Amino acid sequence: MPNPGTVDENGILWKSTSVGKFLEPQPGLDNIWAVFKAACTKYINQQCVGKREVITKTIVDGFEKFELGEYSFITYGEYFKKVEALGAGLAALGGLAKGDTVVIYADTQMDWMLSAFASWRQGYKVGTIYATLGEEGALFGINQSECKTVFADGKLLKILGNIASKCSSLKRVIVFQDEDVEGDAAAKCKAAGIEVLNLAQVSKKGEESPCAADPAATDDAAVLMYTSGTTGNPKGVLLSHKSVGCMCAATASPSSAIAPFIKPGYRYLAYLPLAHIMELAVEITLLAQGYTIGYGGVGTILPTSVKMLHPNQKGDGQALCPDILVAAPAVLDKVYAGVKTKFGALKGIVKSIVDSGLASGVVNFDNGGKGPSGCLAGIIFKKKVQTLLGGKVKLILTGSAPLGVEVQKFVQTVFNCPVRQGYGLTETVAGTCITDHTDNATSCVGPPQECACIRLRDWDEGNYKNSDKDDKDIGMRRGEVLIGGPMIAQGYLTNPKMPDADVDAKNRDDFVTIDGIRYFCTGDIGQFTSVGNLMIIDRKKDLVKLQQGEYVALSKVENAIKGSKFTALPMCYAKSTMSYCIALICPLEPALRKLGLAPEGATMKELCENAEIIKAVATDVAAACKVAKLAKFEVPQKIILIDELWTPDNDMLTAVNKLKRKPIEEKHKEQINKVYI
Repeated sequence: MPNPGTVDENGILWKSTSVGKFLEPQPGLDNIWAVFKAACTKYINQQCVGKREVITKTIVDGFEKFELGEYSFITYGEYFKKVEALGAGLAALGGLAKGDTVVIYADTQMDWMLSAFASWRQGYKVGTIYATLGEEGALFGINQSECKTVFADGKLLKILGNIASKCSSLKRVIVFQDEDVEGDAAAKCKAAGIEVLNLAQVSKKGEESPCAADPAATDDAAVLMYTSGTTGNPKGVLLSHKSVGCMCAATASPSSAIAPFIKPGYRYLAYLPLAHIMELAVEITLLAQGYTIGYGGVGTILPTSVKMLHPNQKGDGQALCPDILVAAPAVLDKVYAGVKTKFGALKGIVKSIVDSGLASGVVNFDNGGKGPSGCLAGIIFKKKVQTLLGGKVKLILTGSAPLGVEVQKFVQTVFNCPVRQGYGLTETVAGTCITDHTDNATSCVGPPQECACIRLRDWDEGNYKNSDKDDKDIGMRRGEVLIGGPMIAQGYLTNPKMPDADVDAKNRDDFVTIDGIRYFCTGDIGQFTSVGNLMIIDRKKDLVKLQQGEYVALSKVENAIKGSKFTALPMCYAKSTMSYCIALICPLEPALRKLGLAPEGATMKELCENAEIIKAVATDVAAACKVAKLAKFEVPQKIILIDELWTPDNDMLTAVNKLKRKPIEEKHKEQINKVYI
């Protein structure tokens, strides 16, 4: 059994290899530019970044579809020259001073990181705004940060054009695609006095007017990351070069939980939002270690993904063959549901082999292993599942929300590789904790990395205390998770011209110093296991007090509901004036139809309103809650089935697939009021 973490005499959890001290970047590698430059020197002739050629782009039923070619790559040396030219071009344009914020407003792509490294070369701060935030969010971030220059994806130039006249500081927009500088959106920007250039023009200017790099100091802000948030304006989190460097150094250290998978020449598929800290931290870390990054998209990962023009071409996974996959739990939930549905349609001896393989995988998992027993199931899983991502995935990492136990065991079985959870926040540069690759523990996020430590603060209202370790029925320290160390954010951006009392309060209350260590107060509730892992068991904001005084942890109930075979995406809802909670569930359509309780041609809306189907789903949800050992008052007493899946596009989820509870509640208010009586 691994012994990943150690709790010291003060009740603080450390990585066992670094009790009482923090790993910091090596001298001379204490800013992002220095780390990048060193990697480009060391791996000069090695493949660095690549993308797929777009052979055909067309619109089908109102949606963009692509036919894509193979990946083409450039070396670290070639990439470095591109960054040098773009950085020099930015400086030559004028109007930017060291420390100014340069916003990147774009989907994940090769030019995103190119723009970021070029900005860091000149000592600018990189501001990130989610591509899904829209006009209001983009306007807020640009104005609050007093941004003068924005790098933009061509398709988002339309939004910038619509808000151009309201952008008080913006002087220049640099678009990635050459053809986008002459359209209507560009004309709106120009009419507002904003210069519009493309990337190639700026790079050419840098080639004609080269200049020396002028990177920031280690304690200067490197990133201003606007969190998508579930309510209110996005909040800008300030992260220093040292903060990012500490996290990268710890993740790549020899004692890291995933050290065997950090190797030069390994490949990584980049498709998650770079405006989210997890993806940004991962890419900086892997590029520092000689990885090859292939840029893809959420809609093109698989041959059957929504943006693929036809299914007989390779998805990004097959074209790249990545060694590591980073995925949100919502993505793995979809993998679990999709593969189970596919396997459920099998018959005869093949079905028997698959069922036996899945069962053996659970046994192997519980015994500390991975994958199925027997070669036949292994062959089927490799052909039917693993090859969809190229067949070389050696590690799957997930974070941002809890991963269901059954999902973790299933995915580890069919992919025959470790599936591990991590934990962190924007304010802690994402990777605070990662479960060791040898540790099959479930429902935990591992120990802290060597750049962090964790303290649990008593929360009397929720009845979570450090003294719970002495309670024979609990036996573990419990409390609010406080994360300490050198990677903690500088705080939230404030602008006297745009005062915000809530942000001022968060800067005052969310960051505390105890015994010389600066901590971020997460609002998450955790407990320390006997072997030194952290488990996230609750969240202060997710706690609702019922009529009789019992507290219901909404996320805890939702994680249990995911165990139902009918669940695609759940949300638990509770009122303090009621004695029970209810559940809103976006269901899996094939599972509903398989019940045979509705006419063959029934619409999804008709399925979701069918009383017999609702009853069957409620029964299965209750069974899943029983397996999860929920108390009676925690089990949803009524179920609402939602016929439209919640997504970031319909504003029901954040950009990283977290529930937006208030918008969901508002949208389904009528249904809630009808059943919650």
